[in-house]
Amino acid sequence: MNIILLIKDSQDSAKEINELFLNTNYKLIKTEKLEDGIKEIKHKKPNLVLVDFDNFKEEGLEFAKLLKQDPLVRDITLVSLMKEEKIENLEKIMGAGFSGYVVKNFDNSFIQKIDNYLNKINCQDESNKHTQSIKTVGDQETQSKKNKWHKVLIVDDNSINVDLLKEILEQIGKSSKAAYNAKQAFEKVEKENFDLILLDIMMPEMNGFEVIKQLKKNPKTAKIPVIFVSALNETTDIVKGLDLGSYGYITKPYNIEEVKARIINTLRIKDVQQELETEKNKLDLIFKFSADAILMLNASFEIVSFNKKFWEFFDIDLKSVYGQKVFSVIPAEANFNEEFIIESLKVKKSIKKEVIVETDKYSKCYDINCSRINPSQDVAEGYVFVIRDITDSKEIEKQKETFVATLTHDLKTPIRAEMRALELLLKGSFGSLNEDQASIVKDTLYSSKYMFKMIENLLATYKYEHGKITLKKEKADILNLIRNICIDLKYLISDKNQELSLNFENENIFLDIDIMEITRVIMNLLTNSINYTQDGGKIIVTVKCDSSSVLVSFKDNGRGIAAGEMPYLFDKYKSYAKKFRQVGTGLGLYLSKQIIDLHDGEIWAESTEGEGSIFNVRLPIY
Repeated sequence: MNIILLIKDSQDSAKEINELFLNTNYKLIKTEKLEDGIKEIKHKKPNLVLVDFDNFKEEGLEFAKLLKQDPLVRDITLVSLMKEEKIENLEKIMGAGFSGYVVKNFDNSFIQKIDNYLNKINCQDESNKHTQSIKTVGDQETQSKKNKWHKVLIVDDNSINVDLLKEILEQIGKSSKAAYNAKQAFEKVEKENFDLILLDIMMPEMNGFEVIKQLKKNPKTAKIPVIFVSALNETTDIVKGLDLGSYGYITKPYNIEEVKARIINTLRIKDVQQELETEKNKLDLIFKFSADAILMLNASFEIVSFNKKFWEFFDIDLKSVYGQKVFSVIPAEANFNEEFIIESLKVKKSIKKEVIVETDKYSKCYDINCSRINPSQDVAEGYVFVIRDITDSKEIEKQKETFVATLTHDLKTPIRAEMRALELLLKGSFGSLNEDQASIVKDTLYSSKYMFKMIENLLATYKYEHGKITLKKEKADILNLIRNICIDLKYLISDKNQELSLNFENENIFLDIDIMEITRVIMNLLTNSINYTQDGGKIIVTVKCDSSSVLVSFKDNGRGIAAGEMPYLFDKYKSYAKKFRQVGTGLGLYLSKQIIDLHDGEIWAESTEGEGSIFNVRLPIY
């Protein structure tokens, strides 16, 4: 059975309509108020709603707009009852969301017109049922994502106003609670958290102005945004409400769309303020407990804010710091100067500077990181300085340098002596050796040279990582360099019965290089080819050049490298020695890459496991 809801305040005509529906398959329910009509629609879901336009006029139009904006009931058919047909009224009702109208001539044609509206809607429902259901779900999901969940407290002694505001809040996806006087409002805000309060001014016992004063005094409720909703529309009342801290003022009778917009915008502002406050609290904690000194500067490099660590570092009088230029406050050496910092920050987003601060009381080393605030802007808005005390770490670094230098010196000296003694034995300086004796001495000499090489690699790696290497470049023939290294390794190659071929396209190729460092690279790559190629294998060294660079390739037909290991080939301590039962630190390739990078070159590898590898080095020709 179809349900018809009639909203009409005239009892006489309501009786006539009631009689018309007695012998039909319609169930007629009636109400005299629009607010009661909203409740009936929500509870009983009628198929069609008749609204007397002559009784309610503008309120009836707002009622229709309200229903059509609610996704839960907007599909219910709305029909207007009119005493007579007027073009201007028809435009209004259709614009508000009514499907049409019925003139008040209560005879059998009246029921026929209702039938027509329902049949039309039923046909549309059948054809669009599936599509509409998908659309409705999609709309609800979109609305849900668009609007964050909020809880709103409505404070008004008029239940009709409360119900209407609840309806509006429900349409925009907001939860609501009601309080009908100030006492109830205070009780609710103590027990629950609210994101917004809609507050009426004209209430018994305590008016809205007094209520907001009490709310602002309470730390728990002081930050809850308040919007006044009142029939008082004098400018003085509006100004008073804003002066007391309200976020807005809506006068009755109000426009529903305006109310929605005000509520949504206020909640958005509240959310943004809450996010900003959360971020501020995080920054305050960082500011307070940071082990580094943090300074905020304006565009003129004047100090506007700083944390406790700053004055702890520099033992500065707090009162004298604010408004001072940072360059005059930090008692640093000459390399921390205003011109250097300003010019550097013009071309970079941030710069890093290490400074020494010496006073009568102490000598400190600080690492200062200077960054622009909002670096995407052409004109600087301000700057942030983060100052870290690195005095202890510098001392530890010096100790490490001393330790490494001492260790390598102490290790290299006896190994050199050992290598020299073994070389003299092989030359027969102390008498001739038989074949077995010579073989043992040769193996021992090889092991000593290998150990010497590992110590040198370890020391060189440390120097490269700590910026202690300065290249000593000179003009050198790369081909002669490779030939000499091959001569040094000839015994290693012959011991494994390997074939080494040199494939040079040119007579001479001169480069501007650090001979000792490039020798280290070639030695590392060629030694790896020899070590990881089986006895009787083949190694080819190829050198090609063009107008701008020279390419040196070391190709072998050895074990090769798995595809999954290729991306990590030049990582520190990445070694395949253990896998193939060799001895190695995994620093050779890592160090080679550091050296080639410092020469503005490239180094890379190509390999197929089980077939061999090619290591390539490209260096620029100057």
